[in-house]
Amino acid sequence: MSTTELPLLRADARLNIVGQALEVEIEDTVFTLSGSSPARLQQAMASLNGLTDIHTAGRISGLAADTLRAIVDQLTELGALHQGRARVDSAVEPQAFAAACRRLYSHWKPRLFSHPLWRGLTAGSLPRPVFIGWVIESWFFIENVMDRLPMAIAHTENRAIRAIFSQHFVEEWDHYAFFEHSLDALDIGPELRAQLQPLPSTRAIQNLMRAAARRDCLRYAACSGFLESTGRDREAAHLFFDQIARFYDGDQRAAVQPMADHALLDEDYGHGDFVEKVVRLTGPIPLERALAALRDAYALVETLEMWSDDILKFYQSADAFPLRALRIYRGRA
Repeated sequence: MSTTELPLLRADARLNIVGQALEVEIEDTVFTLSGSSPARLQQAMASLNGLTDIHTAGRISGLAADTLRAIVDQLTELGALHQGRARVDSAVEPQAFAAACRRLYSHWKPRLFSHPLWRGLTAGSLPRPVFIGWVIESWFFIENVMDRLPMAIAHTENRAIRAIFSQHFVEEWDHYAFFEHSLDALDIGPELRAQLQPLPSTRAIQNLMRAAARRDCLRYAACSGFLESTGRDREAAHLFFDQIARFYDGDQRAAVQPMADHALLDEDYGHGDFVEKVVRLTGPIPLERALAALRDAYALVETLEMWSDDILKFYQSADAFPLRALRIYRGRA
């Protein structure tokens, strides 16, 4: 049985165009790639996400496959890339799919949480309006479970998987109330909340999840599994909320504590094992179906990065506050 290689760039790698070269920075080491367009090299490196083979990454970036192959081989030898392999035209065992999710999530999470929004919140280096905006957009996102999980339930034909989604909905549907308590503590009460609209990127996350739910329950499970995995580490969650409470909340933690309680409740429910619960009931998964699910999860990671960009940019602008029904996202003319 033949296999295809699926290179994965390390999660902590930073890609910087410097002059006519691309620098791949990992910890204290910088690898310099030159001889081709740095923009194409950057696109090629960004495509090495553990789901895309070398020929496809070459087509996406416009680099010759032989050129990219030489780069991949060299970076793999230097430890900047990991090599995964998938059997062609075969089925993936459920346990192997869940293991692939865990492996990829472990790379994607540090990439997402190294974003300046998350690093700035934990360091207390961002202005308070950004913290408030992050709570607002998180509330919109959590509230949208009312739209995305029923969509997943409605489009799932497997009765046993539908029951898992239904139970998940029973446990999740009212969790937006935790964030409403946080917003109350920030003087953003029900009347003002009713006037607000989410950022466009918050809508994008919502629509991506709904689209995954319509297409395949496995796609939704892979996306939801990544979201749940971010709160799987109780110690890390404690540390995160302790840090933002220190910089952005009072001694009573009135704004932060409800969100911390929400994270702990999700962990107590066992939501971190969502993918394992679903795939246990799928049987062998066709390779193309498995890769489509993982690509949707990766698209979610990229959209969450856009969301982080938008929160950071918008809530530092003069148009963010005072909060009002008509919100100016593109700047004043």
